Amino acid sequence: MKTKKFIILIFALSVLLSIASFAENPKIKVGINFGNTALSHSVKLTFENGFQVGDTFENGFFFPAMFFADNSVTVSASGDTVMFTSPEGYSLFECSPGLPVSICPLSSELDGEGHVAYTAIGSIKYPEVLTFSASAGKLSITNVVDSEQYFKGVLPSEVYPSWHEEALKAAAVATRTYTYHSMSGKHKAYGIDVCTTTCCQVYSGVTKCQESTNKAVEETENLVLTYNGKLITAVYHAISGGITESAAGAWGGNPESFPYLTIVKTPFENYNDIAQGHWVKVLYDENFNKLIASSSYNGRISAPIVDISFNDTTPGYLNNMTLTDKGGNSITLKTSSNIRSFFSTLSSNFTIGNVYMPYGTAYSSANVLSAEGTSTLTSGESVTILTSQGKEVVPGIRRAHFIDGKGYGHGVGMSQYGAQYAAKAGYTFEEILQIYYPGTTLEDYTEM
Repeated sequence: MKTKKFIILIFALSVLLSIASFAENPKIKVGINFGNTALSHSVKLTFENGFQVGDTFENGFFFPAMFFADNSVTVSASGDTVMFTSPEGYSLFECSPGLPVSICPLSSELDGEGHVAYTAIGSIKYPEVLTFSASAGKLSITNVVDSEQYFKGVLPSEVYPSWHEEALKAAAVATRTYTYHSMSGKHKAYGIDVCTTTCCQVYSGVTKCQESTNKAVEETENLVLTYNGKLITAVYHAISGGITESAAGAWGGNPESFPYLTIVKTPFENYNDIAQGHWVKVLYDENFNKLIASSSYNGRISAPIVDISFNDTTPGYLNNMTLTDKGGNSITLKTSSNIRSFFSTLSSNFTIGNVYMPYGTAYSSANVLSAEGTSTLTSGESVTILTSQGKEVVPGIRRAHFIDGKGYGHGVGMSQYGAQYAAKAGYTFEEILQIYYPGTTLEDYTEM
């Protein structure tokens, strides 16, 4: 940054590092815009009480160098330089080419208890530090935030804040564990830990924070799930449909690799009372052709599908399904996730069978009474009926595949709705976690 004030940073560096060592919780780098989503245009920031500009060190500690009373500023990239412009259009400052710069909103003594100062980008309010970097005229933005504050920003987007407090606490632990376990993975090349989308977990800063979800995070502070002393892969989903799926059943691999992600019956989950808990789907030949055409099996089979067989030795989620067409060609869907993807269903916890569908109504069989007696229609036949206007030929019935499904999601790990029903039934958050992640242990992450 082109200012003499940054000389302060050199003399204060040793002091900063010693101060930073007192931080209790790790910082999380949340990528807002990066890689393909880096901005090619400027972005307007707004504040409540002005902002400060400075540097953020590798450990996430922010050190301010300049203070501004402005409640808005425009940030843009010029080549490899980050530029800040006032609302009136004049340049406030710019960074040295290739160097990132950080800003942090100023708090006010008038702010109420529990209020978190924020920087708003559009309708989204981000707490603590935003770091900006420029490359080839594109602007990348990262929110560097205390981990527990990050979890407060995630939880209300993953569960309903109105849910039972024990369900919210179970979700908080699962969210925290999932984050710490995965944050050194897929986005490491961009210098961030997680992103703000369902690719990781949905995060919207302090925009959606609620008292109930904040409380759930605070009352489970730093608690994570471990197995044999290591963080678990704490995956979760919306609705299981009364039984969960194993990691091996969903994605393949050795069941012993994830012993805590196994099949668990959850009779307390009243999935029939949930909008997407119990659902149906009907597939005609033309629907099958569309599913095949949009899959990696295009050209290998075609409708009509005359036989569907699957591994029915385990209850719930289907896997190892083989589909055979009229020409004898077949494909095998080995995992429940393959099946869910191919059929484009809410889950793979379903049964499937043949039905006959005249006029959009499902029948297991269709009989016609004529002068010759009762006969059974077969697929493709037509029927001539007598109306007040005379004879009319209508399509007969056609065979379809009827899917009766339960649940929403991959089915592995904790069911979010299931946790809610368990909490309402009197289970504590510790008991809920033990049901869905059997054999795991609750530990304090800061002591690991």
